[in-house]
Amino acid sequence: MKTGYSIRTWKMRLFCPKEQWLERSESYYRDVFDFYYRLLIQEEALWTKSIYTIQRELEILTVPGRDGRIPKYPLPYEKVPVYFRRSAINKAAEAVKSAVSVGCTNGFPIIHDASVTFFKGMYRGLSDTEITLKLWNGCKWEWVPCRLTGRDFPKHCNLLSPALVRQDKWYMLHIPVKQDNPDSRTAKERMRAGENICSIRFTNTDIFAMCCVLDENGRQQAVHTCRGGDAYRHYCRQLLEKIKKSRIYTEKDNSLQPEKKHFMHLKHLSEYYAHQVSREIVDFCTVEKAGIIVVPDYDIDFSRMVMYRTGSFTPLFLSQRIRRYLQYKAWSQGILVLEAGAEGISSHCAVCGGKVRKKGKLSLCENGHTGNRFLNDARNLGRKCQESFAGKGYCPGE
Repeated sequence: MKTGYSIRTWKMRLFCPKEQWLERSESYYRDVFDFYYRLLIQEEALWTKSIYTIQRELEILTVPGRDGRIPKYPLPYEKVPVYFRRSAINKAAEAVKSAVSVGCTNGFPIIHDASVTFFKGMYRGLSDTEITLKLWNGCKWEWVPCRLTGRDFPKHCNLLSPALVRQDKWYMLHIPVKQDNPDSRTAKERMRAGENICSIRFTNTDIFAMCCVLDENGRQQAVHTCRGGDAYRHYCRQLLEKIKKSRIYTEKDNSLQPEKKHFMHLKHLSEYYAHQVSREIVDFCTVEKAGIIVVPDYDIDFSRMVMYRTGSFTPLFLSQRIRRYLQYKAWSQGILVLEAGAEGISSHCAVCGGKVRKKGKLSLCENGHTGNRFLNDARNLGRKCQESFAGKGYCPGE
């Protein structure tokens, strides 16, 4: 079986006893970044080169050689460590290549807040609870032990270069975590192997997601409902009511974001439920050995109309965030997430194919079959996905 890898970012709170040194290092990094950013903008011939080539060419242009080579554009800063400099060069190269890719060659954006990425040699002893950083105190570089708080790192993973990010009053370390992926087969290969699939129907009720696992022949194997939609809607309404009441007293304040506390609470509430539901779906698929997750793909205009009518803080609106989280969570467990067109999944019975009509949460078939209409939609969605692969010749055993 083919294997791969996934990279996710762990956000850890950083406690540094020398916070002024952190600020100086951050300022120093931005100065070095700005120097290379402006230089690279002038060197148009390098824009299409690889990051490694850009790094090598810029170092030739700015750093004296061991053979006595005099650089064309000497770096106007002293005591810049090699990996500190290379981190700034890489970030400048990424910024320029990104601007070129979207056609900003006539006017490159001014970047004031480049975050420090600590390459190997600028940090050591990284664990769940601590890290030692090499910081600039204004005269020289010194190693400073710092504490970390946050989620524990997973077992058997590689920790990549952490980035320093300022979040309100605190410093955070965003640490990329690389993990092996147990299964990196394509959807075609999985369908040929007869993998179970899990089809999902998102709703605007207490059920965030109706999950249905089908075997290779389209027979239902297991069903799971991810609940909590009513609680999420209730908490959001409470917060929105608080915001409405507080505006009476804060509308004349000079503050740019007088209700920031409540809006941040809304944001964190949405993130919490999206993470919880997406994790619940992935865990269910892992238990039922489903190698593919199928989510409905709606027409853009239809999606906009539905989202507009349901409102911003509803279970169905949150499904957009759940989808995003589901992508990387599923891939880290070796599960693929596919989209299948949702046209017609609500119009016929999943048991006999007869026409159905809706009655509340029920689906009433013309041939007498009755059941949950969300489950009926999920079954039809999964079978539609299987039929699309079968039509292209990707059937089990072929």
